[in-house]
Amino acid sequence: MKIIKTLFFQSLLLTSVLISFNVYAADQSICNPGANVVLHDNGLLKSCQLKDDYDANNIRCKNGGSVSFYNNGKLESCVLSAEATIAKNKCKQDGLISFYIDGKLKSCMKQDN
Repeated sequence: MKIIKTLFFQSLLLTSVLISFNVYAADQSICNPGANVVLHDNGLLKSCQLKDDYDANNIRCKNGGSVSFYNNGKLESCVLSAEATIAKNKCKQDGLISFYIDGKLKSCMKQDN
């Protein structure tokens, strides 16, 4: 009986830890009213045009620019509102930036040196 109680409480603890790491998924409220909004099959936002600047992955996506997300809610790409340095890569303001599904930088427009 003691083993069952221990396993039960460990599973509760694991569940609470996993819930605290839940990925925040953007919803349609970030999109420009009247803009074309595309959803994934699971109902999460796939892409739209931003009505305001949007912060994700420690970068700021530009209002009026396009934004896209993977079906797990993670940022796929957007237009940068401000320059950003990611993994020693300096990415240009107003340039497109994209990420792999694991959140690592895929590409961006490099700053002119």
